[in-house]
Amino acid sequence: MTEENATILIVDDEADIRDLIREVLQSEGYHCLEAANATAALSLLERETVDVVMLDIVMAGKSGLEMLSELKMLHPNVAVVMATGISDMDTAIECTRRGAIGYLTKPFKLSEVVRTVRQAADQARLERKPRDYHDELERRVEEQARTIRKSFFASMAALSFALEAKDPYTAGHSRRVTDIANAIGLKMGLSEDELEDLHWGSLLHDIGKIAVRQDILNKPTTLTAEEYEHVMTHTVIGTSIVEPIVNNRRITDIVECHHYRYDGLGLKQRLKGKQIPLLARIVTVADAYDAMTSQRAFRPALSRKEALNEIRLAKGTQFDPVIADLFLAMSDSEVTPQKREILIADDEESIRLLVRSALGDDFTVIEASDGLEALKVAHTRKPALILMDILMPKKDGLAACHEIKSNVDIKDIPIVMLTGIAHDLDKELSTNLGADAYITKPFTPDYLHEKVKSTLAENDSLTCKA
Repeated sequence: MTEENATILIVDDEADIRDLIREVLQSEGYHCLEAANATAALSLLERETVDVVMLDIVMAGKSGLEMLSELKMLHPNVAVVMATGISDMDTAIECTRRGAIGYLTKPFKLSEVVRTVRQAADQARLERKPRDYHDELERRVEEQARTIRKSFFASMAALSFALEAKDPYTAGHSRRVTDIANAIGLKMGLSEDELEDLHWGSLLHDIGKIAVRQDILNKPTTLTAEEYEHVMTHTVIGTSIVEPIVNNRRITDIVECHHYRYDGLGLKQRLKGKQIPLLARIVTVADAYDAMTSQRAFRPALSRKEALNEIRLAKGTQFDPVIADLFLAMSDSEVTPQKREILIADDEESIRLLVRSALGDDFTVIEASDGLEALKVAHTRKPALILMDILMPKKDGLAACHEIKSNVDIKDIPIVMLTGIAHDLDKELSTNLGADAYITKPFTPDYLHEKVKSTLAENDSLTCKA
């Protein structure tokens, strides 16, 4: 704020005085607002940002002195100049005691009005400057902390996805649990902060399995009691990984307590019933449902109906009965909302993993490891967008792109070409063959996400116009 663009609120029940003061202050470069009484002025202050209030003491209804006390309580950063037709030292002292920084006696000398308002605006600016600096510093620190935390979460989630990817039976488990838990949280009316913590806690709930023996995780038969106890250490290990960084009890509670039974009879369980944190109780249901409806090496997947019946039978024992009832009442579309599909065609597993990690929150990511498989998936699934590597076995990405764009059934699918070489010829070929965009590796998750969103938006816009 500078004195030239400061906003001045003139509060006086005499319209002629308001007009006179407004004209002289506007000629000095100030932005002026007006109110005829204290009630109107306080109402205006709720809607507008004001730097200085020029306040008449004697007004119909609430006096200026009464308003001054209320104003400084509600808006302590606003500078106040009092105006009165009575030159009274006691009144002037009382105004100062209540927070006014200037005092003018009617009839005004216009030069005195300008001088007093300028001083008030300068003082307001000087007092606000350190506050603004402090607020900006706090904002930057908070933003940096959020960035660091998000980066940690994303790294841990990618590690968890990589772990799951080693077992075709658990691939995508954490992402599906997150989607189901979020659907339950939305149905329960959780706050935005709670939903964000539920999201990250769900994604990281199995992070501790990086310390569990791989042969036990992938065992094709039922676990022994000793092996089961070993697997269950992942909740403690996961908590020790996440807790020092996130400093968020709700998230670490999910990691630690998502296998707790509602009746308190779980392995080495220390809480039961409503003592178990709410978000952990939600993830318990989501985790169990996805596990039951996913095929495992030692058993086939249950149908949705069979899984729901198992949850119904375990209400009050394994599951919170209220959350279980809410989940049982949800439709299939509510439990697993449909997301647009993105096909990543790349022979490098690390790239496919990066794409799943970057896009999995907003899209269903399907995969192909070579050009021929990409063509087959494009025909059968018709994804919303294809990310196509140029160099792939069996059929390269340029040839696959050309075949897709030449086929009337799938030619409208936008294709983003991926390459490890920023080569002008590759870019020209990609464009000539119909590709919609081009990304050079390595790329950041945020850049990929933004590129996919913008390409889809542009394609959607063209489709609507057509």
